[in-house]
Amino acid sequence: MSTYKITNITNFLGKRDYKYNSNLDVEFVDNMIKKIVTIKPNDNVYLTIPTLPLSVHRLRVKNLITVSEVDDVILSETSTKETPVKETPKPENVLIDQVEIKKIEKKVIEKKEPEK
Repeated sequence: MSTYKITNITNFLGKRDYKYNSNLDVEFVDNMIKKIVTIKPNDNVYLTIPTLPLSVHRLRVKNLITVSEVDDVILSETSTKETPVKETPKPENVLIDQVEIKKIEKKVIEKKEPEK
C-alpha cells in the first residue's frame, strides 16, 4: 500500500478557464466499497491505496491536480493530532433574564384613537 498526496490546483488556472476554482471528485474503491472524495481548490488529500484510480489519472492528465507519493515519516509529520480546546462554561444569568422580562412586561404600548 502506498500513500499519495493529491492536491487540487484549479485555483492556479486562468480566471476565464472552465474549471477555475472548482471542487473535484476522486473516486476509488476501498474494501469493495466505492468511495468519493471531494477536493476543494488548493486543498490536499492523502490516500492510502495500492494503485492510483483511473479518476485520478484523468484529472492529472487534464492538469487539474498534482500527485506525489508520500513516505510514512512525512505523513506522520503532517498529520499531527490536535487536542480539542475545552470550552469554559458560561455562568447563567437567570436573575438578569428575569429582570429583563419584567421590564418588557411593564412597557405597554397604548394606542391612541384618532379624533373625529
